[in-house]
Amino acid sequence: MENEIEIKNRILNTASEQFLKHGFTKVTVDEIASKIGMSKKTIYKYYPSKDDLIRAVTNATLSEIDSGYRSIVEDSDLEFVEKLRKLMTYLGLHLSKLSRPIIEDLERNAPHIWENISAYRTKMIHENFGTLIRQGRDRGIFRDDIDEHLVMLIYANVIEHIINPETLSQLPLTATQVYESIIKVIFEGILTDKANLV
Repeated sequence: MENEIEIKNRILNTASEQFLKHGFTKVTVDEIASKIGMSKKTIYKYYPSKDDLIRAVTNATLSEIDSGYRSIVEDSDLEFVEKLRKLMTYLGLHLSKLSRPIIEDLERNAPHIWENISAYRTKMIHENFGTLIRQGRDRGIFRDDIDEHLVMLIYANVIEHIINPETLSQLPLTATQVYESIIKVIFEGILTDKANLV
């Protein structure tokens, strides 16, 4: 027999899958209950409203991303460039789950949830991305004549103003493709090896 933690996890996993597949507003608690094979009353016992459910799904997802992110950043066995590559792949994988319709749905119909995601993203940039910048500079991989706070500010503003529904709707790219391009430009620049501005 399932304990409460297992029941809650099954509800969250199914709700997350349905929200990501169909969008927050298009999925009903009845449909989630049917998918799980339990009563709606049982779901409401743990999550009194649909808003509580999407909030719990969001918090669980952000916690999972944070745990994975930190485990990569703090892995002393990884060479720095490999760590950076692994981190970008990890973030790209999670961003790929946030399709444009889902982002638009959250921003329009659950703005408090979207604000929570945006706040987390800003916090993650300043704490974890900042650590990577310092590590790269200390290892001589990044230039030491560039201020780390400026790099973080550039990165944070680019992410905030591009990975959002309004901007994404103007681009023929997924959130993951946009993110990968941002990383490429920030770390590699846009000049070819043949170019020389000096």
